[in-house]
Amino acid sequence: MTTLAPPALIFFCNSILFVSLFTRLPAIQAGLGVDKAVLGLSLLGAPIGTLVALSVAGRITERLTPRITATLFLALCAVIMPLITIAPIMPFFLLFIVYGFLRTIMDVATNMIATGTERRTGVKVLSRSHGFWSVGLLLGSLASGFVAAREVSPFIHQSVASALVLVACLIILRITPKDSSAPETRPDAKRSTIFVLPDRTILLVCVMVFGICITEGAIYDWGIFFLQERAGADAATAGIIYASFTLGMGLTRLCGDWLRQRYGTMTLVRGSALMVIAGLCGMLVTPGLLLTGVAFFVIGCGIALGYPLAVATTIERGKGAPADNLAALALTLMLSTIGVPPVLGFVAETFGLLASFALLLPFAALSFFMAPVSQGAKPGFRPGWRRSAR
Repeated sequence: MTTLAPPALIFFCNSILFVSLFTRLPAIQAGLGVDKAVLGLSLLGAPIGTLVALSVAGRITERLTPRITATLFLALCAVIMPLITIAPIMPFFLLFIVYGFLRTIMDVATNMIATGTERRTGVKVLSRSHGFWSVGLLLGSLASGFVAAREVSPFIHQSVASALVLVACLIILRITPKDSSAPETRPDAKRSTIFVLPDRTILLVCVMVFGICITEGAIYDWGIFFLQERAGADAATAGIIYASFTLGMGLTRLCGDWLRQRYGTMTLVRGSALMVIAGLCGMLVTPGLLLTGVAFFVIGCGIALGYPLAVATTIERGKGAPADNLAALALTLMLSTIGVPPVLGFVAETFGLLASFALLLPFAALSFFMAPVSQGAKPGFRPGWRRSAR
């Protein structure tokens, strides 16, 4: 448990900040007085910040150590998050650039702590660490539904969450080993002088999990809107149903390390893609709140292992320095989890929220097709439903 605690607590705190903001987007949108298209465009500030962070994430993490970097940048995220809830539209956009920058570097450092723990101890903790992101989403979404129903302002809500995270940063700094690091750089690793661009391996990995991750981002950005506007849920009920999504994600991630050992990455990617497809179809056609909650739960199970599997495959097959590989992975996947879903806001504004979520189905099918990439093979539909030999 001591090996799991540091990265798990960082992921938990990160998700508390994240969900406290994104579940209050309807109230924030009302305060801004903008439509979904403008809100979606403003959310694109995050991937811009990620692009800027790409050039320095590996260097900052290696210079400060993953322990200091993750703790410091988590604390900085906690400081700016309340400001996002009260900012006018242009500062809102600029603060999202800062948020994307800080979160990218924090993610790189946290994943280095988790993969470094696996290397030092031989204990797989990566998926379980990400599982605590889901635990944070679950608790945070329930809390959001509670405070939203009582008309607590997003600023006060986010300020309380940020204060708790700042206290947790002191604990993180104390319990994280000073020698926490990712696996050693490969002998053939080359460091970019400016930008750490994704190589062919990382691009293929990103395409492999793209459909899974874009669905995750769409639920984060527009799930609450869907529940309130299409399913007819009030703020408290929407928070509870949203929690079913995070519950499915959390339970699956907590079992993720065992699933990786038993079934292998290709089988898990295919199973994840099929669950995402099934959940989206259920979400689009089910009339009642109960069945919508089941669909959200299934989607949560489906998207749970997308990012952990991408990180594990990048560490195993990437050719460059681990910090640089993870920075490049973070950029490409940030474009899907935070970058592309805002574009769905334009679709929602023009054609409705159902069309936005229906648009995700072919991308989920792409993830199924690309699954063999995880084993260094060509994409396709070749058989892979068997236990891992490991």
